[in-house]
Amino acid sequence: MARRLAVRCLLFLLLLSCTGDTRGQDCYRIIFYNVENLFDTRDDPDTYDEEFTPAGQRHWTRERYNRKLQNLSRTLVAAAGDALPLLVGLAEVENRQVLVDLTTKTVLANASYGIIHVDSPDPRGIDVALLHAKDFRALDSRTLPVHLGQDARSRDILYCKGVLQESDTLHLFVCHFPSMIGGARQSEWKRSRAAGVLRQEIDSIQRVTPRAIIIIMGDLNSKPGAAAWKILGVKAFDKRRVKASGLYNIPQNVAQGTYRYRGKWQALDHVIVSGALLDGTHAWQVKRSAPSFPDSFLLEEDPSCGYRPLPTYRGPVYIGGYSDHLPVLLELFKASARE
Repeated sequence: MARRLAVRCLLFLLLLSCTGDTRGQDCYRIIFYNVENLFDTRDDPDTYDEEFTPAGQRHWTRERYNRKLQNLSRTLVAAAGDALPLLVGLAEVENRQVLVDLTTKTVLANASYGIIHVDSPDPRGIDVALLHAKDFRALDSRTLPVHLGQDARSRDILYCKGVLQESDTLHLFVCHFPSMIGGARQSEWKRSRAAGVLRQEIDSIQRVTPRAIIIIMGDLNSKPGAAAWKILGVKAFDKRRVKASGLYNIPQNVAQGTYRYRGKWQALDHVIVSGALLDGTHAWQVKRSAPSFPDSFLLEEDPSCGYRPLPTYRGPVYIGGYSDHLPVLLELFKASARE
């Protein structure tokens, strides 16, 4: 109880400190967060979202929706440290309106975030999206479709190209690869298909700009070493063998994983960068391990053993927590401000 109270006090102080925008900083945090079913309360006739309505199975009311928005904003503020995040990649958002509400009706309004979102073909209507603060100027954005055969499609991959502080150009990808429903091995081909689409786009960028800054963030629904990772060609970071065109997984401080299933932690959410952000060739570089943040408020005791994420729902039961995933982070800094 005392620990939870201390965390709440810290969060309150962080909220008070985030009263300005992010312009002109020497260091930024980038966050990816699978926010677990951020739905509005209205029924969309084109998707299967009926359970997330006041009359639906989950009794998704306006009060619960507003609490969800506040919970997510608190998480992002805590993860960002002493300033609001520069970029936020999100998974499991229903539409643009929930993003407008998140960025205008919470403390995130202080950053005046731009929103990049396109409705994807997911039958439940859950998409990926990107929020960007003013120091990042978006130049181009589009989605990459992931076809799974015949008329079947998975969630689109979101691509955005932009400039940070009018200096370096960033190529950003926000992903939510196909789930492991039906079994990890049996569904691996779907994630491999998504990885192939992403790899093809990266190859196109690097043919033109071999030292391009590339950041991939997302719920890949697979652990390092899986088939999708091999297709992408992602490697563990080793400062002795960094290549500008290589892709490297940034170690996270949530060492146990980001998602817990049947009592076991799994590392499903990741931030991957090109070596150009690690080899000192650009004005902006990335710290080689993720920063820590006070994340204990996102957890609850697991009756089986240890802790687990505190979700909004556990099955059909409303818990009122944050998400069934933990966020992952990346920290950018100006090379001149190197530690």
